[in-house]
Amino acid sequence: MKQVLAIQLGDVKRAASRVALGGAILLGLLSAPSLGQAAKMEPNLTKLLGQAAAYQAKGQVNQAEKVLKQALGQAQQAGDKRSEAMVKNNLASLWILASKKYRSAGEEADVYLLESLKVAEELKDKKLEASIRVNLGNLLVGWGNYEDAVWNYNEAVKHADAAGDNERGAQCRIGMATAAAFHGSMELASGYAAKADENITALKDGKKKALLHIKLGDVYSRMMDAAPDREQRGAYLVKGGEQYRKSIAEARKAGDEASQAYSLGFLAGLYETEGRYAEALQLSRAALDLAQKNSLPDAVYQWQWLVGRLHNLLGDRDRAIDSYQTAISNLQTIRNDLAIVYGNVNSPTTFRDSVGPIYYELADLILKKADDTKDAAARSELLLEARETVEALKGAELSNYFQDDCVNMVNSGAKSIGQMSPTAAIVYIVPLEDRLELLVETKDGLDKVSVDVTSERLMEQARLFRHHVERRTTYFFKDHGEALYAWLIEPIKPLLKKSGVDTLVFVPDGALRSVPIAALYDGKNYVLEQYAVAVAPGLSLIESQEATTPNSRFLFSGLAAERHGFPGLPAVVEEAELIAKSFAPTQLMDDTFLKDDLENTFLRNDFRYVHIASHGQFSGDAASTFVLTYDDYLTLDDLENLIRPSSYRGAPVELLTLSACQTAAGDDKAALGLAGVAIKAGARAALASLWFVSDQASALMVDEFYRALAKPGTSKAQALKHAQTVLRNDPRFRHPRYWAPYIMIGNWL
Repeated sequence: MKQVLAIQLGDVKRAASRVALGGAILLGLLSAPSLGQAAKMEPNLTKLLGQAAAYQAKGQVNQAEKVLKQALGQAQQAGDKRSEAMVKNNLASLWILASKKYRSAGEEADVYLLESLKVAEELKDKKLEASIRVNLGNLLVGWGNYEDAVWNYNEAVKHADAAGDNERGAQCRIGMATAAAFHGSMELASGYAAKADENITALKDGKKKALLHIKLGDVYSRMMDAAPDREQRGAYLVKGGEQYRKSIAEARKAGDEASQAYSLGFLAGLYETEGRYAEALQLSRAALDLAQKNSLPDAVYQWQWLVGRLHNLLGDRDRAIDSYQTAISNLQTIRNDLAIVYGNVNSPTTFRDSVGPIYYELADLILKKADDTKDAAARSELLLEARETVEALKGAELSNYFQDDCVNMVNSGAKSIGQMSPTAAIVYIVPLEDRLELLVETKDGLDKVSVDVTSERLMEQARLFRHHVERRTTYFFKDHGEALYAWLIEPIKPLLKKSGVDTLVFVPDGALRSVPIAALYDGKNYVLEQYAVAVAPGLSLIESQEATTPNSRFLFSGLAAERHGFPGLPAVVEEAELIAKSFAPTQLMDDTFLKDDLENTFLRNDFRYVHIASHGQFSGDAASTFVLTYDDYLTLDDLENLIRPSSYRGAPVELLTLSACQTAAGDDKAALGLAGVAIKAGARAALASLWFVSDQASALMVDEFYRALAKPGTSKAQALKHAQTVLRNDPRFRHPRYWAPYIMIGNWL
């Protein structure tokens, strides 16, 4: 693994000019691994801890974890409680940073820290206790529990001060300042930061001083971003700059070029904030040179990004585009390392919020260049380039969410829309800071429509619409639905009419992923009444082969009984009976719908249509997304293990239907999982619901959907439109709460 981007645990969405801290800064708020005292530990354990610390310092998280687990096993076998506590503390320090995809149940940072703390207190080992409390503080900052974080840092600082440990004292006070800043207590944050500066000044090790000055500079930058007025913002900016300059001076004296690479880049970011673009460009180039020389890929892509922003601010768009493209190319080389950080459930920021802007800023520059291009062919090429730039982010987001590269397994040779469906249009939504761009592909080619609405306002309306449309007792959703219709549908209607479009395939972003687009409203009619609708997580992620017709290779599995604390779904029995009238499905119901039996059934058959009628939930954490079986839970990984092998045998699942799942409103990260479920599972398409619907409505919808789908020439999107229309025409289910949540994901044909 390449050097990891070690983001400070309390990181939040930053101003455009600020970037997250890089690999060499792992020694900041994250407590350095404790190596123990040789006299109190077996030599082999000391050696293993040293190896783990070396791996962690290089950002090789998986290797460090492997060695630490080996050390933990040896300590437990020897009955050495102190060593066991020390190793658990180090593992927790690692897990605060890393994703938990490959951890076992019970392997949680808070559990290990509390177990270790109990041992340290029993043994009266103040040094170990202080190290544990620093990690607890880091974890609590990530959870947003700032008061408890400060309490733990303060307990650790007492020991550090008593022992004359200025490095630990600085780490603790930087953590306290960070927690106070996030809590909005700027006066307290300033006090802690000033004390931390005293600790750093008292150190003799220049390299440690350089690293800690960078961390303290970052604290002042956070305070600057949260400052209530211009005067305070300016004061914090000056103090942050002072810390970065101190870091540069100490790093130069110590011959530490890596720290110089970071501190020069962060100082350049402050200059950018001040509007000193030419000076910032000079500094950022110096930082980039050092980052490249010292093989710091996380810093390389960030400073290339900064250089691109500065070129743009200085009016050189072509150079800006070149720098952005190089930055993204370098970012791809450390994407797996980024996934470790952003896939971490303790990370308060998402991959989209932290890394997404680089893709959208590049797309913005390319689209502006397209606007200035008179030649039609060149303009089309630029539109395609802009779309492919955002498309690269879609794949990276899904890989980050699922913590694997499942998206690479999808057929990359997607056909053009004209080849796939001459009456469909792909609507690629590109929300930018100052406007919305809609890239519309029909049989006639790719075109662009600009809409005067900011991304912030667009997403706000999307969340409000989703919040209200679920509530069957009100029609408050209509105003928000009209606003979204005016931005997303109305501007492109001339293009749709010209090309005879009857099906819209949206590639949404952010909060729009969890919006039922069929329920957008023009004041008189819903989108449902005008078009069939499908969504796609990305164009290159769609299987573009023609659909097969449902036949006997149909699996129906359902859970009508009350299980695992979830209420029963009695209409699931009716659902099964209705489907059986049209098809001859293999059926697993209630106590035959067992996880092992399901696996054995898939091993014996290649199903083309898989229908699961059971409670399910999409969570912001992919590992916590599940579908209930009678005896257990199916995770997304389980679905993949069941379904994907059939695609290797040339018989991929055409449609995976999840008829009773739900995705929490406002949870953009969970919606990402819903958008990618077909890709993850290895199905060409998925039919799922954004929220739980009454099982009577669900049974009717399922019956109408499959009956329509069985008719030759009917696409999945058209079958869904038919079923939703039947529901809407039923007096019991006229409100969109009942018919809107069903969405077709992936290949809509």
